[in-house]
Amino acid sequence: MQPRLHAELPADDLVSSERTGCRGGLGSADSLTLSPSPSVSHTHAAAPARRPLWAAAALLLCAAARGPAGREDTPKITVQALPRFEELRCLESNGHLEVQARLVDDVGDPLSAAPIELARGGAPVQALACGSRAARVRTLETDAAGLLCVRLIETPAAGSLTLSFRGDTLHLPAQAELALQPEAAAQLHLAFDAASLELNLDQPEQRLSLLLSGEGAASDALPAIVLQLEDGGQLRNVSTRGWLRSGNSLGFSVDSGELGAPGPARLLARVKNSTRPEEVAEAVALRSATVQLELAAVTPNADGVEVQLRAQSRAGVPSGGWIDLSLDEQPLASGPLLSGSASVQLPSGAAGATSLLARFHSDDPWWQPGEALPIDLGSPAPRGPARWPWLVLLVPIGYVCVRALQRPGVRQPRRAARRPLPRPPAVGRSGAAEPAPAGWSGTLIDAHDGRPIAGARVTASLPSLRDEGRGASTSSDAYGRFALPPLPEPIPEGAQLVVSARLHSDFQRPLPPQGRVDISLTSRRRALLGRLVRWARAAGPPWHRGPEPTPGEIAIVALRRGETDTARWAEGVQAAAFDPADVDHERETAVRAGEPAWQNAAHSEQLQKRPANEKLNPTDRSS
Repeated sequence: MQPRLHAELPADDLVSSERTGCRGGLGSADSLTLSPSPSVSHTHAAAPARRPLWAAAALLLCAAARGPAGREDTPKITVQALPRFEELRCLESNGHLEVQARLVDDVGDPLSAAPIELARGGAPVQALACGSRAARVRTLETDAAGLLCVRLIETPAAGSLTLSFRGDTLHLPAQAELALQPEAAAQLHLAFDAASLELNLDQPEQRLSLLLSGEGAASDALPAIVLQLEDGGQLRNVSTRGWLRSGNSLGFSVDSGELGAPGPARLLARVKNSTRPEEVAEAVALRSATVQLELAAVTPNADGVEVQLRAQSRAGVPSGGWIDLSLDEQPLASGPLLSGSASVQLPSGAAGATSLLARFHSDDPWWQPGEALPIDLGSPAPRGPARWPWLVLLVPIGYVCVRALQRPGVRQPRRAARRPLPRPPAVGRSGAAEPAPAGWSGTLIDAHDGRPIAGARVTASLPSLRDEGRGASTSSDAYGRFALPPLPEPIPEGAQLVVSARLHSDFQRPLPPQGRVDISLTSRRRALLGRLVRWARAAGPPWHRGPEPTPGEIAIVALRRGETDTARWAEGVQAAAFDPADVDHERETAVRAGEPAWQNAAHSEQLQKRPANEKLNPTDRSS
């Protein structure tokens, strides 16, 4: 702290240095020396802060030269710092004027707990400390950093405000004027660290972070920030904790239970009570959870074995999907998942199998399948204590008792057994074989949810131009049913069965024999996701590490590797998969146009030939 010397001496006590031969070196008093009088008991010296140390020493030497050291009229020196106000600002906050300032001494050290008075036009001004709800006060104090932040009460934005510090034993008074014209508040820009956030609800806590930029990011005191979740058109606040700032990154934690059920949503982080668009951060949040299966019951019946299973996760019961049972990696049967339960009917040949595996398949990518559940049909679930051994022991005892009570009766002669009467022939039955089916008929359903597909075009296409007129075409009705008329024999080789629907991938197979044909189609939305998963598995690490990669994971890996085209394709797949808008042929073609090359040529050829639709079940009606 640089001292300031303040002298208060009577005029009679000032004599020329010509007479005393002593120079004080005190600036304007440089040509004067001290001549203390007997009536003076206290000297309060002041000099400019240019040469305080040697000036004080010169003053002491002059005082010593004027008389003995033990005299009572020896001058006493008081050293005081000269404080000043810095960083004065006037801002507008929530309809009130906010004044900020910093009080420091002459070397820049902050003055803490210094009382400050505010006045406007000579009249005291009422104010509140920023963030305080206390009663109105006129005098406030600086904090540990010398900062003063007050909110003016009922003060118009006109004129000027006077900030005063009365001083104390170590500091001189200080005063400053501030024009009450609010300046534009420093802008604080918020942004999530990624535009798409993968939130695994299997974890009890999610750690998120915001990136800070703009002039407001340089401030140590940041405004309050609230987190909101928009899900299904509903916007609600989300509780946060553990806020921690590191440079321009602001991290915080959220309980997974606060984020709702798995599925796409939108996260918003905004400065509290702010309407500025730059003070709002937005990100797409894909919430996912792993589904685990549990065996509920195994019930033999006339058709085979019925297996009942339950599906659950840390985030609740899956909203849809299906469960299939396989034996040695060969699928046996499947059943839809309804309200978290599924019933799968196995044929009688599967009874006693010991290596069945149950797997969950999701209708939506945010429900992730867990590990396969092994099922042993040869070892049924244990039941309660068996009672039949006791019954076996009681049967012979009861039989002896009953026989002892019975009397021998008269034997009746046996009657000849009646021969069964011949049954009449069944009506409508004949030895002739039923006529062969004519044409093709069946149903079109979605491969994942089993819903009928209406309005699809079904065509029996013939290969040559001369046979083109013999082809047949029809459309499926509201129940997904279709019927194609028969074609004259012989049907040429290369005839195709072609199905095209607006929201489902095209289907094309060799024309099966005439009869019933049930066809399952995969939606274009799921076909894009399936191609991305197969591409990642063919590419291997680092694209594929977990059980089933997501578009967001592929985009993150691509950006880290600098492959912007791959990242753009993955983001396109993600938008098509989770956007509520329909995915038709044009949109599917546009997304597939950005698909990167397959890295494994052999596997690529196999996957490119793999059908997009999963099921073709031709069944001849003839017996």
